[in-house]
Amino acid sequence: MLERERHRLIVKLTNERSIIALSDLVDMLDASEATIRRDIAALDRNGELRRVRGGAEALRPRHQHQLAGVPFAMSRDVNVAQKQAIAREAARLVEDGMSVILNAGSTTFELARLLRGRNLDVLTNSFSIAGELLSVRPGCRVTIPSGTVYPEHNIILSSFEHDGTESFAGEVLFTSCYGLGRAGATERDPLIARAAQKLARRAERIVLLADSAKLKVRSSMVVAPLEEIDIVITDSGAGGAEIELLRSLCPDVRVMEVTDAAKPPGLLSAS
Repeated sequence: MLERERHRLIVKLTNERSIIALSDLVDMLDASEATIRRDIAALDRNGELRRVRGGAEALRPRHQHQLAGVPFAMSRDVNVAQKQAIAREAARLVEDGMSVILNAGSTTFELARLLRGRNLDVLTNSFSIAGELLSVRPGCRVTIPSGTVYPEHNIILSSFEHDGTESFAGEVLFTSCYGLGRAGATERDPLIARAAQKLARRAERIVLLADSAKLKVRSSMVVAPLEEIDIVITDSGAGGAEIELLRSLCPDVRVMEVTDAAKPPGLLSAS
């Protein structure tokens, strides 16, 4: 990415969030920490933002809480083939007439695209997923919870226990995560973590959709231990030791082979 484009994105993201962490910019822009530090220093000198300890602050900060993590529009463009392969395997678990919960995320969005026009009852906290499911009629019956809309992440979140999700009985929850490891599925933002936990309580089974990049990152906020996850679907980019760890703690781990566009991806192995 050119420096000019990187600077434009840093200013845009900082203005959207008011304050943004250096680690978030490194993840989003796929650049080194040293590069982002130099960028922030240059933008601070130019009067386009303020350099603060551990990140950057907008010149005119907003007061709404900004969620940690990569924005939906950016995450959609990352590891697309892997996410689509995982979504195809997840779609095979869905039968007409089921009640399904789809947590917000770019991989669950790919799953929603495969479920359009199906006879399903769906609870989702994502406007993008709801819109995708409702784009084909007749089709899914969609329920969304009450709460605050966070456009950057395309998610509806509530700080209250009673937000409408408590009255939905789901047969299966499809969810993703920020990171995945021995501790289980983790998130970086407490509001997102709490929302995922609330949805998990409303489902009989949990299916985790995690591309192999998520097996390489961690956070301290555990959404669900691996022992509580019924199925993990990942891709062939995961290392052997990572898959072995997952299989030692989760009863069903499915690894999707991701190949070139000429050959459709398929199931490489399952435990």
